[in-house]
Amino acid sequence: MMKWVLNKRFFREEGIESFFNTFSQYYLVIFLLILLLFFFLVPVNVLLATDYKTDKYIKAWKLKEDSFSISYTHSVELTEVIETYTIQGEDIILKESYFKSYGAGLPATTPYRFEITDKGFRIYDIDEIMNNLIYRTGAEKANHRLILGNREYRFLDFSKPRAGIRFQVKKVPLGTYLVKECVRWMTKN
Repeated sequence: MMKWVLNKRFFREEGIESFFNTFSQYYLVIFLLILLLFFFLVPVNVLLATDYKTDKYIKAWKLKEDSFSISYTHSVELTEVIETYTIQGEDIILKESYFKSYGAGLPATTPYRFEITDKGFRIYDIDEIMNNLIYRTGAEKANHRLILGNREYRFLDFSKPRAGIRFQVKKVPLGTYLVKECVRWMTKN
């Protein structure tokens, strides 16, 4: 009986169970390190919004599609303008501009293709790389909106009125993107 108790004690405290506890903890640590490496090595494409003057991080959106639009109300004509961009690598390319009215501050002529529809005016096949895509957040009237897929994000929800916002496409580690967005969310709330 004593021998059995000793063997039981050996297996429970110092022996095989201790070995498996250490063994599983070892694999848990390795798994967590691999997961951490995955988060900080796997790159994702993001549309990055930064302050134009300070280059301070404002917001980023993980890109699932290769295009986005920016919509706003024109300051003079007070009608909607929609500019559509495509993404190739880290380049942002203006593809088309659509506006509902014709007048002050809107194009009178264009070297690009142009059509008039029942919904307004469309300039297309622009294909201009935007080295510095900067928008100034308007107050309530301008109502700037970023359109990604079927979601809209109001500029005033992530920036202050009259702030200069630079948009860029960057490849960043998934972990960096998640950490920055969590920090932004926590400081906002």
